[in-house]
Amino acid sequence: MTHAPPSPARVLVLDGDMTPALTVVRSLAQAGRQVDVASAESHPIAGYSRHARQRLRYPDPLRQATEFIDWLRAVQSQHAYQLIVPVTERSVMPMFEHRAQLTDLPLALPDNASLGVALDKHQTLALARKLDIPAPQSLTISSLDSLGDAATALSYPIVVKPARSMGNDSQGHVQLSVSYALNAAELRAQTIHALRFGAVILQEYFAGQGVGIELIAEHGKIRYAFQHLRLHEVPLSGGGSSLRESVALNPVLLDASQRLMAALNWHGVAMVEFKWNPVTQTYRLMEINGRFWGSLPLAVAAGADFPAMLAELMIDGALQPRPPARLGIVCRKLSRDLAWHEQVLRQAHDGLAPPPPRSAIGTSLRQLFSLKHRFDVQSLSDPLPGLIDLGQIAQSYTKRAWSLWQDRRLRRRQRADWASGRVTQSITRARCILFVCYGNINRSALAERVLRQQIAASPLDIVSAGFHETAGRSADPVMVAIARDHGIDLSDSQSRHLDEALLARADIVFVMELAHLRQIQSRYPEAVHKTYLLGMANMTHCPNGEIADPYGRLPAHYAQCFDHISACVAPLARACAHQPVN
Repeated sequence: MTHAPPSPARVLVLDGDMTPALTVVRSLAQAGRQVDVASAESHPIAGYSRHARQRLRYPDPLRQATEFIDWLRAVQSQHAYQLIVPVTERSVMPMFEHRAQLTDLPLALPDNASLGVALDKHQTLALARKLDIPAPQSLTISSLDSLGDAATALSYPIVVKPARSMGNDSQGHVQLSVSYALNAAELRAQTIHALRFGAVILQEYFAGQGVGIELIAEHGKIRYAFQHLRLHEVPLSGGGSSLRESVALNPVLLDASQRLMAALNWHGVAMVEFKWNPVTQTYRLMEINGRFWGSLPLAVAAGADFPAMLAELMIDGALQPRPPARLGIVCRKLSRDLAWHEQVLRQAHDGLAPPPPRSAIGTSLRQLFSLKHRFDVQSLSDPLPGLIDLGQIAQSYTKRAWSLWQDRRLRRRQRADWASGRVTQSITRARCILFVCYGNINRSALAERVLRQQIAASPLDIVSAGFHETAGRSADPVMVAIARDHGIDLSDSQSRHLDEALLARADIVFVMELAHLRQIQSRYPEAVHKTYLLGMANMTHCPNGEIADPYGRLPAHYAQCFDHISACVAPLARACAHQPVN
């Protein structure tokens, strides 16, 4: 009597709209697993893989965490998956917070005690100190009152890092990112923004290469490890990698990773991220990613098949021996790497480090012809996701080209309206002038006060507003100080949210950027005919007709903004003086 072989294990891969999920699907299918793909998006990239059995859609875990958890329980009851694999913190976080309701689900996650340390950067840094693992000098603050002491203890540039990658606002979880402050003004602005979502870690900036130790551990012992080096990062100052290379394991970094995993009794996959300075041979721990990572396609391409290993560990209960990964393999995320090439071509510079020379583009392009080169998404054996990715890239650049063409068209029309005297005539007939910018705490608030001061005796109604959802915010303290030095009082200014009623009340509207003009065109088309770029009132000061937002930048940028606003408001004041007397 013969027995039928057991049916393949069924696995559900979440976050199917993300590239690493596509890698997980391909890997697990090739290892003989049956794979379903799920996402909050209707057309996830991983769902187009020929290896995906079916596509499922769930509630947005960031905004509908409870519904997402209910969906997980219902889909498990229906399909009886042997493993559920979250790929990003969007799905990991609600699982972590609602773990008590998911004890009977086969989640590909370590226990909450271990996972909680990885999710909380403050706890990660505390563990590093306990284990004598070098980490950047860091200070955690939970209110703006502590900012002064923290800033004194660190030197610029200062890294402003949310304590957790996922924050909370009134609508649920929010994906957060790291920023860099080059001066006190930027530090204050970035900290204010980050504190809206929870505690903030201020950290010294450590110059070095981004290095990741990717691993799978069994109850605290690393069973397989792989290392990559970031060749391209977007933005150039440091961020997600767009091109990386498999390199030999650094024994120092591997030892630090092993100590962390042992202390956490980690069970599953993780990526321990470091900054490594090859000149001084020193390093700093950055963070622990307690789930699959963005550079996973490189690991699998080099032979470090972590998704297959995870399934062996979690489903089969034992890891099969594997040869070491191949060195010198490079893998490219095409969409992100195009942005890298564009930034290098433009020599985008944020003050942290000089951009790579333009000659680096040639080196990058030559790598395309190497036998060791791979793409994250494009694959001859599974072509549809790659074709869709190329289509999305083409669509993105087409939209940008269309937007640039529209900008030129809008700018030409604006110049014509100013040159013909139409704008000046509208000002002389106006009874209400409205200034608009994004936040209404710098440019539009200042323009309102400057014009009021210059035509103090006029009964003209002068108001300002912004697109920012929150009203009642005080003016930016840096601009308040600069305005005070010029005799303008912004101390009692409170932001307004732009709405239909305010636009209907205004006879003429002045915006600061073409982006603002486009927003009004999109949201309030009935107001486009009376909306103009303020910067075109004085093209000597503003050659492109736009006035840049100084928010969070150097004090010199605020002073320049003040000068531009003053220079552009002056012609408006002269036109107002010629209004007919009732």
